[in-house]
Amino acid sequence: MNESLHAPGFVNYACQLCGWCCHQYDISFSKADFERLSKLDWGRLEPALAGKEWAAPLREFGNPDSYRLRYAADGACVFLDGNQCRMHKHVGEFGKTLGCSAYPFTFAETPSGVYTGCRFSCKAMAYGLGEPLARRMDCLQKQLALCVEAGRVPRYGNNVVWDGRRTLPWTDYLALEEALIRVLLRDDLPLPRRLFLMHKFMEVIHEAKLDRVRGPKFREFIGILENGLLLEAEAEPLPGDGNWLSRMMFRQFCFLFQRRQGGSYREMNLLGKAGARLRTFWTGVQFTFGAGAPLLAAMPGPAPLAEVAAAAGKGGTLGVEAETAISRFLAAKLYGKQHFGKLFFNYPLRPGLEFLLLSAGAVMWYARARTAARRSSQPADSPTPAEAAELRRAGAAELRRAGDSETTLEDVLEAIRYVDFCYGFSAAPALSIERLRIRALSHGDTAIRLVLAQYAK
Repeated sequence: MNESLHAPGFVNYACQLCGWCCHQYDISFSKADFERLSKLDWGRLEPALAGKEWAAPLREFGNPDSYRLRYAADGACVFLDGNQCRMHKHVGEFGKTLGCSAYPFTFAETPSGVYTGCRFSCKAMAYGLGEPLARRMDCLQKQLALCVEAGRVPRYGNNVVWDGRRTLPWTDYLALEEALIRVLLRDDLPLPRRLFLMHKFMEVIHEAKLDRVRGPKFREFIGILENGLLLEAEAEPLPGDGNWLSRMMFRQFCFLFQRRQGGSYREMNLLGKAGARLRTFWTGVQFTFGAGAPLLAAMPGPAPLAEVAAAAGKGGTLGVEAETAISRFLAAKLYGKQHFGKLFFNYPLRPGLEFLLLSAGAVMWYARARTAARRSSQPADSPTPAEAAELRRAGAAELRRAGDSETTLEDVLEAIRYVDFCYGFSAAPALSIERLRIRALSHGDTAIRLVLAQYAK
């Protein structure tokens, strides 16, 4: 393995002991981990675990020797004590199950070294809490070693599949990735313009004869493209909204991020699981037609879907902090190679980039959904908007505004976490129907129209 470990310099992280990941994820682990951890008498070490099963066989096709952690009805891991981990207390940070020890990072081995990916479902990661990752290299090296030992570091080869039979040499792909990251992290362009520029990059690359432009010529081409498209993206009018069919398909894309089942789902009986699946199906129907007010996971109240759609593109532009958070999320996905290949269901690069671009639209959709859900759950005697604004000016409100709209910075940050939870955990993007949907939305400028429709231009 190439031992050079790279981490994104624009990401901060330090665990805040919030306990969120210990409630949300369904953690599976190997038989070797089970046997190692079973040597401890957990009932004696932790009286709260006496007489309780802490693990169960996974019993899934393809995982005959795997186990999973047990969970309470509220989704909490059996090892959770408040917001402290009982397992961590006795075996340390790197002695826990692999999923717990490595979170919130992934690793990808490439011809130019090992790249660190970040899961923005973690609150500390999404909110940028803690120190730069460059100061955590010792911890990252230990987490990488655990993943290597478990065979959980996928290798990316010397060629990257763009689409179909077309490929890019690794060094050429890296030049493209670095250019896209520079575009996303620009602070002299509004975020919608940056997303538009990203789309333009993908469009020109797709039309180029990649087999004729390689090596130094490709990198020179990327430099010319970046400067030329920047001028074009600054001056060209942004495209309008999509048609009703594409908007319906985008809502179905957003529904993909609802397909989330934590550890508590496995603890249900058959009737409970059937009820959960039925509720998910009905929510999918509501998303398709953009009607109803489903109670979405982790939302403060029912989200009126018609209201969410009506608010698209309206209100003020996002503030600097909100734009930076979304840009950082997208750039980190690129840096960590979490948008294509073995870390993303073997998606070729082009549909993987389209998925990432559409995810920028899904973030704003869920930010507005959270705003609408907050409003729907607001007590009748709550302050009027004018009174609430006065309270905020007086420093009495906890929420910081993302811009001139009612959507707050917290709404945006929680939407990033919402989208990334399924982006990095759910297998839904691997389904054939989802791959076909991405293909359909990637046609022409459909995807960028739908994404920009979510933002105020």
